[in-house]
Amino acid sequence: MEIKNNKYVVYSVIVVLVALVAFNFERITGYAGRVEKPAEITITNLRAGDVLTDRSVARLRVENSFPNQRIRVYREELDKFVGYSFRTENCETTGSSSEYSCEADLYVTNRELDDGVIYYFQAMDRKGQPEGGKTRFMFRVS
Repeated sequence: MEIKNNKYVVYSVIVVLVALVAFNFERITGYAGRVEKPAEITITNLRAGDVLTDRSVARLRVENSFPNQRIRVYREELDKFVGYSFRTENCETTGSSSEYSCEADLYVTNRELDDGVIYYFQAMDRKGQPEGGKTRFMFRVS
């Protein structure tokens, strides 16, 4: 009888270990031990000094990204999230298979952004924390 109980204990421990590995597979296989490059965001349809105007589309290129990475818009002077976010799309692998170069489009209207105010884009990491540099832009009602 004791041997049968020990067998169930061993099976239970194996099931728990398999479940731990399955639910933490990404961290166990390298994300926890590897230092990732932070995302870099570039506005591809603006030249230096240009501003985003009402009803324009900001086309972004996000390097060192991952598919569906969340990008948030912040107001610079307050360093405050303005409640507008979107996700990357059209991702292609670059270098190693875990690094992506992605695109994102932001449709800008004066309902979300104030005239003459400087904002910035910032990427969120997999845990939802801001990462990488800030890509600044100004908004003007046209």
